Amino acid sequence: MDLTCGIMATDLAANWYAVYSIQHSNLFAQPGLQRLTAFALLVLGTGPFVRSRLGHNTI
Repeated sequence: MDLTCGIMATDLAANWYAVYSIQHSNLFAQPGLQRLTAFALLVLGTGPFVRSRLGHNTI
């Protein structure tokens, strides 16, 4: 779960950088970035809950 959150955070940061710095665009003009941001918020928001549930299982 930690790796998933890390990947989503860096992917989102790279995409935001590309949209604002390279393409000189904004969030409202990029529907793909809107979907990625929503999914990243879902992953990052549920990550701590899922991680706490995974921590109770011992093998």
